[in-house]
Amino acid sequence: MAKKTSGAVTSVGKILIVGGYGQVGLSISERVARLFPGRVLVGGRNQDKATAAAAKIGYGATARRIDIVSGDAGSALADVALVVVCLDQTDTKFAEACLSQGVHYVDISADIGFLTAVEKLDDRAKASRATAMLSVGTAPGLTNMLAAHARDRMKRLDRIDILLETGLGDQHGLAAVEWMLDNLDAEYQIRDGEGQRTVRSFGESLLLSLPGQSKKRPAYRFNFSDQHVLARTLDIPSVSTWVRFDDRFTTWLFAVSARAGLGRLLRRPFWRRIAVWAFLNVHLGSDVCAVAVRARGETRDGSDELIIGIIGRQEALMTAIITVETARQILSENVPPGVFHSEQAIRLDGVVEALQAEYPDLSVTL
Repeated sequence: MAKKTSGAVTSVGKILIVGGYGQVGLSISERVARLFPGRVLVGGRNQDKATAAAAKIGYGATARRIDIVSGDAGSALADVALVVVCLDQTDTKFAEACLSQGVHYVDISADIGFLTAVEKLDDRAKASRATAMLSVGTAPGLTNMLAAHARDRMKRLDRIDILLETGLGDQHGLAAVEWMLDNLDAEYQIRDGEGQRTVRSFGESLLLSLPGQSKKRPAYRFNFSDQHVLARTLDIPSVSTWVRFDDRFTTWLFAVSARAGLGRLLRRPFWRRIAVWAFLNVHLGSDVCAVAVRARGETRDGSDELIIGIIGRQEALMTAIITVETARQILSENVPPGVFHSEQAIRLDGVVEALQAEYPDLSVTL
């Protein structure tokens, strides 16, 4: 097991990237290997793919076969200091194995049910001096940290609205596409003022702008986990997440189709396969990925509204960069033990610096 200090890992122990040869996982593996040569394990069920990815990455990366769904995955953790999971899970058995053995745990899952289940492992993580970091990536992740940054600049906070704008020219992984299709017509609850209210994905729209833009455009409700988490971790009276494409017509068409029952249609295998294929193979337009947070109440300078945000490109790559910086902070800085969401323990300035290092054209308004 890796040697631990006061909740932080020093210079020993392997870094296991589970799903490290997938779209996001490979980008994470490559960047972690450059930061920590000789320590990266590219993990997954397919030994051949893991071995090929490790050889491509270099920097002393090696492969490790691991199946976190079935089998004794905990036996693969003996020399591991930190795990990054890039796969969806249906239970917390692997997270429990990591934290029980004092292995730090980072997860890029966007499923609120799973994230809530991992939160319950806080006592176990503290007992073994391990850190579990959830809500890691672009949305959730960067959205959470920007919301916390906005909250800290308000004298009184009444409401936060989070906007995610993506381009149709971007490339998304299979898991991300499946998750989006699953939530096209999801019904969920949000905190609205003093109580809870039931809403539906694409069921309502709101006019929002990105930082520096004077003209507002419609964005639509979507069941991102950040709004559920932030209502608790930051105690925000009202918080909602909204999504749109950079192409206005496509955004409108998606909204109309979702309200007309597209989500139900895409549960049928034939139409589901067509939709997944189209998202994975048809790329029209830009690859913009923009995140904005609008806070309403009273700012420190007396205004009633604050808009901050970051405009970049390629959501999957942004998620990889943010995940690597999250792992770096856990491994190199004094992040305390326990289960956290990124807005509770990860420094936004470090994340911004990591993004700027790879995106010279990154637009940052804080």
